[in-house]
Amino acid sequence: MNRFIFRRNNMILLILIIVLTCIYYILKNTPLLYKIKHICLVCIVSFLVLSIIKYPQQAFEAAKLGINTWFNVVFPALLPFFIGAELLIGLGVVNFIGILLEPIIRPIFNVPGEGSFVLAMSITSGYPIGVKLATQLRNKGIFSRIETQRLISFCSTSGPLFMIGAVSIGMFHNLQLGTTIALSHYLGAITTGILFRFYKFKHKRKNSTKKQKGYIKRAFCEMFKVVQNKESTFGALLGTSVKNSMETLFIIGGFIILFSVIIQLLTIIGLIDIFSNYIQKYLYIFHLDASICRAIVSGIFEITMGCKLLSEISNISFIQQAVLATMIISWSGFSIHAQASSLLSKTDISTGIYIFSKFLHAILSGFFVFLIVPITHSIFSHINTPVFFQYSIKTTPTWTSKILFSSKLFMIMTISIIVISIVLQIMFLLAHTLSKINKK
Repeated sequence: MNRFIFRRNNMILLILIIVLTCIYYILKNTPLLYKIKHICLVCIVSFLVLSIIKYPQQAFEAAKLGINTWFNVVFPALLPFFIGAELLIGLGVVNFIGILLEPIIRPIFNVPGEGSFVLAMSITSGYPIGVKLATQLRNKGIFSRIETQRLISFCSTSGPLFMIGAVSIGMFHNLQLGTTIALSHYLGAITTGILFRFYKFKHKRKNSTKKQKGYIKRAFCEMFKVVQNKESTFGALLGTSVKNSMETLFIIGGFIILFSVIIQLLTIIGLIDIFSNYIQKYLYIFHLDASICRAIVSGIFEITMGCKLLSEISNISFIQQAVLATMIISWSGFSIHAQASSLLSKTDISTGIYIFSKFLHAILSGFFVFLIVPITHSIFSHINTPVFFQYSIKTTPTWTSKILFSSKLFMIMTISIIVISIVLQIMFLLAHTLSKINKK
């Protein structure tokens, strides 16, 4: 009887989705649809405001938690990367790197070589710096609309400090889990980028430099050209970089606080439990516990909360922890999506396609977990793991040490990518010269 009711409810839900989809496409780009959207938005905002009025203390505590997370974790981690990246773009260093790495990045991801800098910064720092840099380069005309859409599909990643430091060691107390999550997460991102290289594949840029030669000379010329075209001084560039970085960080902070309050209110009202029960019914073949479903729902909204709830579950296997935590981090949550949407609103990039790429990233990274776990298990079975992270748990880094560490990390990554790009070009040049000699 219960199974019959469940199937009937599924059929009703499916019919409802089909009807709503049909209505959407019928009313698409009509004034009526915009009015319906506006009414829905007013209802949602009114509901949130009334919830805050009804539960002021809980909302206040959630806001405090959001502010604490932003100021003590996000701000010192992202500020050096934001300011440094702005300076490197303004000084033409990103153009320099882009031209040198064009022969490698273009065939793999079908984007300009400057995408390598965005990818490196995203992997090092985490959300949402990849989207921030991609939109900035789009506004400067370095990427086309299609190329930017491809770029953000794989350059929106979490950082190793969050996955290994905060999640693996801080929450789960398991270093193997962090390594598994990080490898699966980045492999999923790269695979998503390779798949998105075929997005509007026929699109070609008129100013594409794919077949040009003399990359090293052109790279220096392009870098100097960017500096010569700048009428402002370095002081003005530094001031603009700090201003833009602070504006972006305050926007990110606002979204972190907002979603911290929203999740707390949804939990108090009971909507999180309702969604969890619904997911549990649909995923009954996986025999997921109610607490696991609650962590999944929380992770859909905000990754830190989702991972934290997942770490507090006792009756869960390692593979379940790895798959779910990886998928939650790769999906990145509505909180990160809102931050990305705010950044993308300044461009002509589709937020919907970006969110789809994050969904695909989550699926692919979850699949890679099954391939990575046997490898990490064989490696960590010979390591006394507690020795590795016992110190990290006991010591709490200060705000100053965090920002200094992020600054060092940014400089190391920047120098590394410049050196790698030059070395690779020299190797290509030598290989090309040797092939010419052999032909003669």
